[in-house]
Amino acid sequence: MVLTDKTTLHDVGQPQCHVRPVVLFSIIDHYSRREDGQDRVIGTLLGTEADGVVQVCSCFPVPHTEMDDQVAVSTDFHATMLQLHQRVHPKHKVVGWYSTGEEVNGSSMLFHEFYGQDVERPVHLLLDLGLGERRMSCKAYTSVGLELGHTLLGTVFEEIKLTVVNGEADQLGLDTLLKASADAGSTPSSVNALNDVDTMEVTIKKLLRTLEGVMEHVEKVTQGKAEADPKVVRLLQDLVASAPRLPAAAFDKMFNAQVQDILAVVYLANLTRTQLALAEKLQAVALSGAL
Repeated sequence: MVLTDKTTLHDVGQPQCHVRPVVLFSIIDHYSRREDGQDRVIGTLLGTEADGVVQVCSCFPVPHTEMDDQVAVSTDFHATMLQLHQRVHPKHKVVGWYSTGEEVNGSSMLFHEFYGQDVERPVHLLLDLGLGERRMSCKAYTSVGLELGHTLLGTVFEEIKLTVVNGEADQLGLDTLLKASADAGSTPSSVNALNDVDTMEVTIKKLLRTLEGVMEHVEKVTQGKAEADPKVVRLLQDLVASAPRLPAAAFDKMFNAQVQDILAVVYLANLTRTQLALAEKLQAVALSGAL
């Protein structure tokens, strides 16, 4: 499925919504873990707001129930998760809420009013997962008053501009996922090659085997055990001429710097994996406490 950004342009005074890809993945993960018989899931959007632009940086699920015209939200779970999240990201605040589905319905306004208690003008992020033959889409809404003269008749949802923004870390993650998806039919060894350290190890081993073969051939030629092939000689000359003439100390410094960069990336990836596991544990503890 392909994510499409279906938005409508409004006046300059209208708010805009910028969403990180990790938020969309979190919503999809929440939907995949929903309870049996649950049509949609909802959750809280966290981020910042400045100059009319809402930055949605993260989110967390909120248990809820829907029966006919009645809805219920676990307010204790919402408050606990918000408190835990703000310990890690104190600058993040509630900017709105999300739900899955094809369109907003009658109960959506009730959820919107609940989140209106935390923020003056909450943003509603609607993610259509495109189940079936439809394509996945994402839209953002905000509430506006429907007035007739000076009389307020009600409140309606109005679509606002939505942009999925990619940071450097987000882009690296997306590229890795796309590459892994493209290699889904390959062998496990090729999938594991996505790890930079493993890739460097395999490349160095292959280079060493090649150099050993070349050295063995050169020794046989110099000892008269094999005839010199002019094509091989020209290739070796071109190889030697193309190699940069660097002092040994400079080469070691450059190589060690590259290795340190790769190790730093691996460390950050493991740190991110640990943080996600810790967040999942905290969420499970908060959910068990709310129940």
